[in-house]
Amino acid sequence: MSDVLLDLPESLRHQLEERAQERGLTLQALILDSLAQVMTIPDVAEQRAVFGALRNRYPQDQAEAALREILAARE
Repeated sequence: MSDVLLDLPESLRHQLEERAQERGLTLQALILDSLAQVMTIPDVAEQRAVFGALRNRYPQDQAEAALREILAARE
């Protein structure tokens, strides 16, 4: 791991500390978890776009087969 120094406003730090305590996490764990969630958003958005395009590309009766094919290729 590498270190990053952040200058946080006191009010934000207190909010983060309270949320971390409520969830039984350290401040560092809460921040890392929050950042990881934010970083996966583009992946989820991209997947939704691909599935949306597939939904429009295939007739309804072929959509399930196409989805199964894509998911099988990911394994």
